[in-house]
Amino acid sequence: MRKAVAWGAASLGLLGAFSITPVASAAHRLPNSCTENWTRSSGEGVASGKWCDNYTRVTGTVKDTKSDGRCPFVRGHLNNGRHVDSEWAGPKGDTSPVNLSSPTGTYFSDLSMQYINC
Repeated sequence: MRKAVAWGAASLGLLGAFSITPVASAAHRLPNSCTENWTRSSGEGVASGKWCDNYTRVTGTVKDTKSDGRCPFVRGHLNNGRHVDSEWAGPKGDTSPVNLSSPTGTYFSDLSMQYINC
C-alpha cells in the first residue's frame, strides 16, 4: 500500500514539472462540427459523409459496388492544388472509412471518386 501511495505522490510531482501546451495545428480544427452532407458516386462505387470543421476535415464511408477489379476511394482536393486520398474499398460489397484532414492552412475545395486496380 505504501508503494502505491509513494508512487502516486511521485507521479503527481512529475506531472507538476511538465506543462501541457495544446498543439497549435490542432487549434484550427475546433469546434468539431460536421453539419453538411456530401455524396459522390462512380461506376466503381459510392461514398457519402459529412464536411467538418470549416472544410478542413471530411468523414464518411466509401463502398465498392461492382465486381470489376477496381477499388474506389475518395480524393479530397485541397485549395492549394494538392490532394489527400482515403482508404480504398474492395472487393464488391466492402466498405472503408473516409477520414481526411487537410494540412494546416489549407481546406478541401472538392471531393471526387477515384479507383485503383485491385
